[in-house]
Amino acid sequence: MATVCLDPGHGGRDPGAVREGLKEKHLTLAIAEAAGAALRPRHHVVLTRTADRALTLAERRSVADRTRADLFVSIHVNASTNTRAAGIEVFTRSPAHESSIILAGAILRAVMRRFPQRPNRGVRQRGLGVLRQARPAALVECFFLSNPTERALLAQSSTQTNLGRAIAAGCEAALAPPALTARRCPARVAADRERTARRAARSPRPPAARPA
Repeated sequence: MATVCLDPGHGGRDPGAVREGLKEKHLTLAIAEAAGAALRPRHHVVLTRTADRALTLAERRSVADRTRADLFVSIHVNASTNTRAAGIEVFTRSPAHESSIILAGAILRAVMRRFPQRPNRGVRQRGLGVLRQARPAALVECFFLSNPTERALLAQSSTQTNLGRAIAAGCEAALAPPALTARRCPARVAADRERTARRAARSPRPPAARPA
C-alpha cells in the first residue's frame, strides 16, 4: 500500500480560473475527491484540502512531507485568453527526475484513454514551486475552462468523476512494479542520507567499535 497525496488547486479566497459561474477551486476538489475514492481501496490517500480553504505552496508540500507520501499530484483546470485552446497537459518540475516524468506520462495516458477526442498537449516542464518535492510529483491541467466545449464538459459531474478516476489509474500505473515511490526516488534517498549525517554529527556518542 502506497500513500498518494492529491492536491486540489486553489481554494478559499483564491478561486483560480472562473468562467460563467464555474470556479476552478470547486472543480479541482471534486476531481480530487473522485481520484481519492478510486485509489482508497488499495492505497492510503491524503488530500491537501477537503474544504474550500486557501493554502500556501509550502503548506501543500508540507502535507506530502508530513504524511511521507510516495506520490504527489496537484490537480488544476486550465484557462487561456484563446478560447480555442483545449486539451489535457501534465507538468513536472524543471529540471525533472525521470520518476516524475514517468508519473506524468502515466496520468496523461490514462486521461487520454477516457477522453480520446480531446487534444493531447503532452508532458511539459516548468519551474512550479508546488512540485519541489522529494518524491515523484506532477501537476495535471484538466481541460480549459475558457473553451466553451470543455467548459460544458467540466460542468458535468460525470466528467469530474471520470477525470478523477483517470488520474487514479495513472497513479496506479506508476505504482505498479517496479513502483516509482518516494522510497526509491533519488531526491528522497539523498535527503535521508543528509539527515542521517546531520544527526550523527550532533551525537556526543562515538560510534560503536566493531568486533575484532
